[in-house]
Amino acid sequence: MKESFTLELQKLYDDSHVSPLVQEVCEYYASGLDYEDGSYMEEIEPREIFEPVYTLFLLQNREGSLYELSYIHKKYPHLFTSVEQLYEDILIHMDVNALETENAKKLSEALNSKTTSEEIFTKINSLCAQNDDISDALDAFCSWIHNFYS
Repeated sequence: MKESFTLELQKLYDDSHVSPLVQEVCEYYASGLDYEDGSYMEEIEPREIFEPVYTLFLLQNREGSLYELSYIHKKYPHLFTSVEQLYEDILIHMDVNALETENAKKLSEALNSKTTSEEIFTKINSLCAQNDDISDALDAFCSWIHNFYS
């Protein structure tokens, strides 16, 4: 990863204005930006699975996520370039249900339809209700989906 991303990520991790979930999302997206040869693919989770997962979890608190991403845009402009498209997708979709449905479908397809969009929604809602911290819910969800592709 380029040093500029690394420096901004280090500052981001110490920034109390940004939640652990958004920090993780930034790190994930930044990890894939600087590798033109695709070598990063061995280091991170599959994009076709984790991009929809991150979108679905950011949508659980859409306004808060947009606020944090806007803050990153102002404070960490270089790092923001890695999540800019994600930010735009969440911002322009005023109908959250349509974006959720689209991403749950993408995730289901990436998992070779071993689980349905409805099961994905149910699991996310259940985990978010059970956990005070959305990052804990994300970790539990990631453990659950690993059953379908590992």
